[in-house]
Amino acid sequence: MRTLLLLSGLPGSGKSTWSRQYKRLHPSAKIVSSDEIRKEFFGTTANFSDEARVWSTFLERLKRYGGQEGAIVIADSTNLNNHYRRYYVDTTPEYDHHVLVMFDIPAEDCELLNNQRTGDRRLPMEAMKRLESQFEPLDEETEKAFDEVVRVGPDFVCEALRKAK
Repeated sequence: MRTLLLLSGLPGSGKSTWSRQYKRLHPSAKIVSSDEIRKEFFGTTANFSDEARVWSTFLERLKRYGGQEGAIVIADSTNLNNHYRRYYVDTTPEYDHHVLVMFDIPAEDCELLNNQRTGDRRLPMEAMKRLESQFEPLDEETEKAFDEVVRVGPDFVCEALRKAK
């Protein structure tokens, strides 16, 4: 079975940390990260000068890895609205199983965790607020588009939050 795990959550919600932990448990899993593609192309995760190239590469890698027998692929990006969540189901028919991993972490906790980041991984507060305003709760149509929905709650980031406070 080919499985796509599409992550959805605000910056600082623990998506990349979750991806790395999942990969440790499933070593054959591949991670496709929009931040890592930016870093690969531009040397920094904070360069948004050619988003068309970043996102076409992101989708191309999802499709290529999904063509491999037994593929497990993690799509690590924010996917803040239902349109994009459904888009990745619709454009990746090579997968037999689509899983949405929703990071239900309060915005104020994501802000605290973002402030603990260093270098180009730390978003300016203005960008965090803009992204928070774009977040949509999961709707029924989108939930039905996925074979499975996994919710990651605040317990996942508890230890990091204790250190941040």
